[in-house]
Amino acid sequence: MKTVPFPLPRRLAAAALLLAGLLGAGAAAAADERIPAFEAEYVVKYGRMPIGEGTLSLSYPEDGRYRYRLYVTPRGIARLLIGIDLTEVSAGRIGPDGTLAPERYVHRREGRSERRETVRFERRDSGDGEALRLRLPGGEVKAVAADTVDRLLPQLLMMRDLEASGREAFTYRVVDEDGELSDYTLRRQGRERISVKAGEFRAERIRRIRGQGSSRETRAWVDPRRHNLPLRIEHTTDGRTFVMELEAVRGPITE
Repeated sequence: MKTVPFPLPRRLAAAALLLAGLLGAGAAAAADERIPAFEAEYVVKYGRMPIGEGTLSLSYPEDGRYRYRLYVTPRGIARLLIGIDLTEVSAGRIGPDGTLAPERYVHRREGRSERRETVRFERRDSGDGEALRLRLPGGEVKAVAADTVDRLLPQLLMMRDLEASGREAFTYRVVDEDGELSDYTLRRQGRERISVKAGEFRAERIRRIRGQGSSRETRAWVDPRRHNLPLRIEHTTDGRTFVMELEAVRGPITE
């Protein structure tokens, strides 16, 4: 039997984090337009082979607060080869205009390779507007633009941006747990029918625009009838394709 060359755990994590490509920024939206709470379950695949499961959940633990969480665990042979569970959490406040402002981002791995990192977002009024600095793992402090967000929250913000704006493309600023800043551009590519385990949908297709000559590609299909909840996500890198497909969803977003 041929051995499947599974990528490193980081790549499984990247796939689950909307494949490191569907990242957005804190575009404002009216407070009454916030995404309803939900818990969505996904199968994670390497090509067509299931290698894990993922859960995305959004909750509002108290008035004016949000908590967005991703949990991914490998299954089967991938469990034997990778042996790592991944948890990501973005938590923060909801501004008067509906903007989601992260205050804490947690990246945690459990299993063969233990790792826990926290990025804190510290905001203050500078007199010329809001100033933001990041307190990174290890204690380093870094000043960044006020609209910078962690790398998990943007997928949720993309859902809102698509719903609130008729624009064809969006460019965003994101920071990862190592303090690296990146700009991302996403573009709408029309609608088409797709089939996933959760059913058949008329979805909107989104693609990340990368630099010329890039060997990586990220696409997603979202459900406009459920506040642009991701239905299917594909990320190709170094000739390997990861897929996330929706299996089930619960909560007020289904109402």
